[in-house]
Amino acid sequence: MTIIQIAYFSMLGIALLGYIGILCSIPHRRKKIFAQAGACVKPLKVASSKKWVAIAVAGFILILVVPLRNYSWFVNIVLLGAALFATEIAAREASGCGKAGIYENMLISGTNAVLWSDILSLPTLAYENDPETTQVDFKTLRVILNNGQENQILFASEEERKEAVELILKLAPNLKP
Repeated sequence: MTIIQIAYFSMLGIALLGYIGILCSIPHRRKKIFAQAGACVKPLKVASSKKWVAIAVAGFILILVVPLRNYSWFVNIVLLGAALFATEIAAREASGCGKAGIYENMLISGTNAVLWSDILSLPTLAYENDPETTQVDFKTLRVILNNGQENQILFASEEERKEAVELILKLAPNLKP
């Protein structure tokens, strides 16, 4: 074996170990999230709960495709990085899978698991009832975090969003506009 072949198989081995490590971290992530969340106050209806499996399988297939093709080193590294990135997204989705809801200390929806103390504001509430504002989607809620990140929380219906907003403002009164 030449040094290039050793480096190539080492790169594949590292990618596979990373893939396995990310997937094995899912139970730990779930445990950590739900230890902080507290009791569920209101479960939320969120679409699709198993798409993370398809994303994880696609990441694995991408890792397996790399040795079958004769790409340059740079392309191989990009493909393996994309596979690990996809697996990380799948792991985040799987961490809150099937448990979306409003909890005593946290809001969980899809890949979002946000503590009340990490939320800076809910800007949608400030302008949604303004008559001059048009095209407001009453099935979404914008959440601005303390670090400046913005998340969109999607709800099944306008009624569910209204109930959720009332509960959120009850649990975290500092978020009132």
